[in-house]
Amino acid sequence: MDRVLSAVALFCLLPLAAQAGEVFGTIMTDKGPVGAGAKVAATCGDTSYGPASTDNRGVYRIAIDQVGKCKLTVTHDARSATLDVVSFDNAAQTDIVLKLDAAGKLTASRG
Repeated sequence: MDRVLSAVALFCLLPLAAQAGEVFGTIMTDKGPVGAGAKVAATCGDTSYGPASTDNRGVYRIAIDQVGKCKLTVTHDARSATLDVVSFDNAAQTDIVLKLDAAGKLTASRG
């Protein structure tokens, strides 16, 4: 009987442990979508996720299996920029706009 109860408890808790949020969106520049090959990685606390690559439309998707504040790092044309995001249990769309400042530094903001 104890084994059955343990199995039922484990079965009920498994979906909580297996849930993963997803952060997705499109990465744009002033010339349009970044296209294929930009890299997106996430850091949430001490845990890193990715990198994931954008497709030819500049779309990225990265699974993050914890909830809370995270930092996305976008690498495009050998430059990187960071952006704070929040990961949820469900998918969250975060469109990103990349710009070069006067000093040539890449910056990222929500689009």
